[in-house]
Amino acid sequence: MGSPAENITRHFNGDWHGSYGSFPAPGHSKSDRGVTVKDNDDGDVVINSFNGADWREIKELCRAAGLLPPLRQAAGDQWRITGTYHYYDASGVEVYRTVRQERAGHKKKFVAERPNGRGGWVFGTNGIKRVLYRLPELLASSPDLPVYFVEGERKADKLASWGLVATTSPFGSKSWRDGYAAALAGRTVVVLPDNDSPGREYAEKVRAAVEAAGGRAVILELEGLPAGGDIVDWRGTADDLSRLTNAALRPSVEMFPVADLAAWAEQEPEPKSFRMDGVIPDGEVTLFTGPGGTNKSTFGLQLCAASAAGRKMLGVAVQPGNALYVTAEDEDRENHWRLRKIASAIGTSVDKLAGKLAVVSLRGRLNNELATFDSEGRLHPAPAYTLLRSTITETGTKLVVLDNVGHLFIGNENDRGQVTGFINLLYQLCRELGVTVVLIAHPNKVGDSYSGSTAWLNAVRSQIVLKRPDDGHDPDARILTLGKANYARPDQQIVFRWHDFALVLDSDLSDELRGEVAAIARDNSDDAVFLACLAERTRQRRAVSEKTGRNLAPVVFATMPEARGVSKDRLERAMDRLFRTGRIERAELWRGADRKAVFGLRETAGEGAGNGAENGAETRCVNAGNDSAETCRTHTLPLQGNAGAALSGLAPAPQAPDETAPIKGWDA
Repeated sequence: MGSPAENITRHFNGDWHGSYGSFPAPGHSKSDRGVTVKDNDDGDVVINSFNGADWREIKELCRAAGLLPPLRQAAGDQWRITGTYHYYDASGVEVYRTVRQERAGHKKKFVAERPNGRGGWVFGTNGIKRVLYRLPELLASSPDLPVYFVEGERKADKLASWGLVATTSPFGSKSWRDGYAAALAGRTVVVLPDNDSPGREYAEKVRAAVEAAGGRAVILELEGLPAGGDIVDWRGTADDLSRLTNAALRPSVEMFPVADLAAWAEQEPEPKSFRMDGVIPDGEVTLFTGPGGTNKSTFGLQLCAASAAGRKMLGVAVQPGNALYVTAEDEDRENHWRLRKIASAIGTSVDKLAGKLAVVSLRGRLNNELATFDSEGRLHPAPAYTLLRSTITETGTKLVVLDNVGHLFIGNENDRGQVTGFINLLYQLCRELGVTVVLIAHPNKVGDSYSGSTAWLNAVRSQIVLKRPDDGHDPDARILTLGKANYARPDQQIVFRWHDFALVLDSDLSDELRGEVAAIARDNSDDAVFLACLAERTRQRRAVSEKTGRNLAPVVFATMPEARGVSKDRLERAMDRLFRTGRIERAELWRGADRKAVFGLRETAGEGAGNGAENGAETRCVNAGNDSAETCRTHTLPLQGNAGAALSGLAPAPQAPDETAPIKGWDA
């Protein structure tokens, strides 16, 4: 019996050289002499390998064969076997096993052993083709069942105990071999990674190998795992895992977002909120229309100022918040002039609006369209849309007024698809940025409250309409109505007026000014009555005169139904005003049967009512209820340009007796 080194040399069929031996590495040819061994003073041996063999594995083989004593360990500090896992080939023959060993304060390790043919085990898997764990069960399972791939035999055994098909590779991710995936060709594999970076890297390696072998693989990360945790730590059940697997394996299908009714059942529904109570719903696109010269731009800018200042708009509460007014029609000089007047009217100042109100003028700027349309009518957001989004975000805006659609929409307004696409682009701002959009538009020429396709009205949930009273007696009076109101009663209206470049309620005026306005409105009404009577007498070819006598126009008109009860004295004053403003004249009216000229009163030749010839400055100011600061500042009678009846600031339109429910923001 030789020394331990000599015995090891003889065991491996090597050559003993007196003080050391050389022999072939396990699994190498008999002529190989790539390993040397010699005795050490402590009774152990020193093994060196020169051909890539693992000297530790060779030592384990020597201990397993009884050529070396087992490792000496202190009591209570030993490696413990915590699991033994058997690997079988496709025919069911056991080819090797792994032994899981653990020791306090150390990382777990796995030792591989192969059968020695005599009922025992030899260290290592040299010469053995490695296979997947639980391979026979995997191959015998239905190809329709998913295969769960984990990192470690114990995890695969847990899944198998749930009745699932599960496998793993030996020795973890660092020992992965491409040949493992051949057994998974054509199979659906669900990879369950450990909750750490190495685990995810291993999962990606398995997924790639399975797909390369013709299988389908998905990585399913389990929620609720601790750091470094795995399926053994997971608290879910087999049914929970099956549900997660079905969801992960379901083909990815794009669909519309579906409301979560289960969540709705747990919450109280909220009523619709308004940016301007009862008028402009929050988070919506409101279409704001009205004829030219009705002060839509002033309304839009004043609404933004009221939002920024936290003030009411024409007596109606406005939700406070930063606002953005974008106009493509007015320059900054005009906006500055108008905003100074508006700020004063709502009880604030321009400096107090700084940082809360953003005013943007696009006048003279090219390419202001928010979207373009290709040859198939598909919408493409334009650079101006990107700028608008950025401006909203940077200014913290909650209310956006766009003035007006004619500059921002360059599509075909009669094309429903293009109109709807454009409105949806604005709704995207509402949804993603949490803003409310008011889009100013003009009516069409036939009298509709909007221009182009009915898609404009159909695409929005709210429309407000600004107009003058039908009687036309007060050029500065305005009425705001709800043209479409999905979130409020459509029979409401706000009555107000344009005054000194802002919009005000009559109740906001001083008693003296309100009296003057009422008087001027009455005079305007009397003027209209006089002209109506004159038109009727002209139609009858019955001349009236401005001279005293039985044909004196005020005397004749006072008896006519068209006078509507207006007295002779008031009609005389109306005649005087109409003469002074050049709206009526004495002239030849027609020739009689005797071919003699018949003279009398008529509206000024070539001029309609309200278009005076002699005192144009005064007459134009009467009709100057527009947004032009430059024009009205040059006129001589600004009060005449703010005429109107003393109307209530907020009043409901006529309604049926049973429609009595109050609406938030409206004072009945």
